[in-house]
Amino acid sequence: MTAQHSQLPEPALVPGRRLHLPPADPNQSAPLPFDLVLIGAGVNVAVRSFWRRLFGWKRYGGQAPDICAAVIEDCWTGDFFAGSAGHFKQFWTRDLAMCTPALCRLGHRERVIRSWAWGLDRFERAGRITTTIFNRRFARDVYAYAVDSLPTLLWGLQRAGAEHLVDQHRPLLSREIQRFYDLVFDPQLGMARADGYFSGPRDCMTGRSTVFANTMIALCGRLTDELGLPNPFRGHDVVSAMWQHHWMGDHFRDSLCRDIPSGDANVWPFFFDVVSDKQMQRRALATLDERGYARPLPLRYFPTRLPDAELPVPRAATPNYQGDPSWTQLGAAYLKVLGQIDRPLMEWHRTNVAKFIERDQSYLEVYTTEGKPYQGRALLYSCDEGMLWASMFLDLF
Repeated sequence: MTAQHSQLPEPALVPGRRLHLPPADPNQSAPLPFDLVLIGAGVNVAVRSFWRRLFGWKRYGGQAPDICAAVIEDCWTGDFFAGSAGHFKQFWTRDLAMCTPALCRLGHRERVIRSWAWGLDRFERAGRITTTIFNRRFARDVYAYAVDSLPTLLWGLQRAGAEHLVDQHRPLLSREIQRFYDLVFDPQLGMARADGYFSGPRDCMTGRSTVFANTMIALCGRLTDELGLPNPFRGHDVVSAMWQHHWMGDHFRDSLCRDIPSGDANVWPFFFDVVSDKQMQRRALATLDERGYARPLPLRYFPTRLPDAELPVPRAATPNYQGDPSWTQLGAAYLKVLGQIDRPLMEWHRTNVAKFIERDQSYLEVYTTEGKPYQGRALLYSCDEGMLWASMFLDLF
């Protein structure tokens, strides 16, 4: 799949002025998945979700750290760490990358490097880097070209100390860096294209030039220099552009078409150390706390559902999937950056999350505002179980 672009007036950039754009049309954002591999994956998710709705999920014994350790072990396939032990039991680039530092600190570095070697071998065969590898051989993007696949892969390789894999796959990585630049970056704006939809962790909703997308561009530019790869972003200061257009004084607004903060906009820039200002970090995390983003557990994307921003297919099957429910991936990342500035508050939240883990005896994907495991419409979706993200939470102890 390729990135989707809609018609948008030329951005009127005024120095020192924050840019505001109209909302994106979700019906023109992501292509429908007319691909047998993706259709098969969707059917698999529906079948497994229906089974989970009837019979529940696999439960692990012990306290929260014991449960997380068992979940991590179940995510190991023998060749790579899968995104989960449930219906996301495929190779997911972003999930492996975000978990790489935690997995390495927990003693799984050898398996992590084997995972990256396995994934890169499949990407070489496909001629491109994608969000996912299905059925151990089909490299595909869900739902479209992703803004985070390349940057997080590079970050994961660096954090695992696997620079030898960078050298081994240098031609592929160099081509993918140029493709990333051409598809995602707007040189005039100095940030992510405002007329495109790009997949990411929050892949079921629209947003023009989101903070997450710009964080990924800044991360990619930094890593290409550090890893000795070609850097087409040289001369562009994406972080300064983010400060101008996204920083509201006490939080990052979600995107150029949305002034409210989002949970991911105020976590990932600090998690990936793209923004290192601790005062900004304190203000952003305080805003999330004051506005209830960490309740009933960390972390919500938004304070309420945003139905007009939901893509058509997710809106039909999984309404409010990425609105106000709490995501345990984002929550673990939030606790990591919170612990850097307020250890006692992080530990308080950690204890609360542990209660959910011990109640449900697994590390589940997402919870509703009532603290219940998320379920979609008409038995089509039940939140996944045994997420690899458990490693990020276990790393907090």
